[in-house]
Amino acid sequence: MTDWEPPGPVPAIAPVGTAGADAPDRELVRPFVITGGRTRHASVHLRVETLVVATGRQLHRPLQFEHAAIVGWCASPVSVAELAARVGVPLGVAQILVGDLAEAGLVQVHESRTVATPALLLRMIDAVRAL
Repeated sequence: MTDWEPPGPVPAIAPVGTAGADAPDRELVRPFVITGGRTRHASVHLRVETLVVATGRQLHRPLQFEHAAIVGWCASPVSVAELAARVGVPLGVAQILVGDLAEAGLVQVHESRTVATPALLLRMIDAVRAL
């Protein structure tokens, strides 16, 4: 019998020069840095359910880490909300980054219809009643 226990998960290591107490501040600053201080994209406004797919186009310069991660996840259509979760960024940050990629032609955005007509609503009500 030994006292050996299997190792647990590896703890996250803070970057050199940061103290443990600074960790919450670092997390608050990071989204601001990723988006260049933007809280909205200037020309592309995306809903959380918007589907995004990579176009296969390449840029001549390397992409920022989060941009590259988003393009990597977009081999098949994926929603903006799911991209945020997969890349590990807040939803608003993901919306801005996807907007950047759409403007650059690296991803294609497929918006859902936002207009619910009275005829559509009546068909939905009838379908629910039929259940």
